[in-house]
Amino acid sequence: MLVRFIRVERNAALLLVVAGLLGLLVANLIGASIVSHQVSEISHYTLCLFFFLVGLELKRELTGGVFKNKKSLLVPLLAAVFGALIPAIIYFAITSNNPAAQSGWAIPMATDITFALAVFSFFARKFSKGARGFLLAFAIIDDMLAIIVIALFLGAPVLTGALVTGSALLGLLIPTKKIPKLENLIHPFVSYLVLPIFAFTALSLPINISITSVLASVVGIGIMLRVIGKVVGISLGAWLGLRLSGTQSDLKLRDYVQISILGGIGFTVSLLVTDLVFNKGSVEHSQAVVASLLAALIAAAIASVIYSFRGKPLS
Repeated sequence: MLVRFIRVERNAALLLVVAGLLGLLVANLIGASIVSHQVSEISHYTLCLFFFLVGLELKRELTGGVFKNKKSLLVPLLAAVFGALIPAIIYFAITSNNPAAQSGWAIPMATDITFALAVFSFFARKFSKGARGFLLAFAIIDDMLAIIVIALFLGAPVLTGALVTGSALLGLLIPTKKIPKLENLIHPFVSYLVLPIFAFTALSLPINISITSVLASVVGIGIMLRVIGKVVGISLGAWLGLRLSGTQSDLKLRDYVQISILGGIGFTVSLLVTDLVFNKGSVEHSQAVVASLLAALIAAAIASVIYSFRGKPLS
């Protein structure tokens, strides 16, 4: 089974947290001007390597991994689709009376692969083999959906949309036999340089609002509810996928529900979407960033507590 995050996922997630916190500290203690607009733009463009890697991951899974059985593909596919739609619908409903906030409907859609797999790795022994494959599968499709949304619906700059979409498609076009070598080459670079730099620049903004005000705002509420929306959407999609495909799985419904909690962890793509839909420095942008971080922490904490009480799967 594919996943180059196996060896570095925990360190990569830790580095992302450190880089993000450092960005927040620098911006609030020294000043946000330390990161120029040009540097921020460049960090967005370098994310193309991340989306290229997502394309490679998807191609390899389609040809020899968890997606090889096309019937079983329906389970993570519907889990990802419903897991993206329901949080977006909840956000759209919550912000229906606020046009300025409503443009952020895509922020709660994406799952952060690095963080989700990092949390899961601590408890992997308590799940059957299919659990990690399902998590990876719906997270990859989730990111592909985010790419489509960025390109078609967010009014992203033409260059940004073209680079993001083109990078993922390029990954899908790479011959299967060349994918392992490319992944080994690119993955450490993306995990230890591209994503941390993006986290630093994306979070290098002064926070002039309190957590209380974020939780009281429609933007904050809409994004925080992603934790619930992801659980409902992913679980429902997985259940429908099993019923429609007729495939057998070593996972029970409660396993899908518990794994779906990790879908509430949004970071990289959520921050990118935030930068695309809200002006940096605006109240909505600050609310979205803080709410995304809080939702990720809550989802990770809930998953960790629930997983810690799980027994090991029967052999």
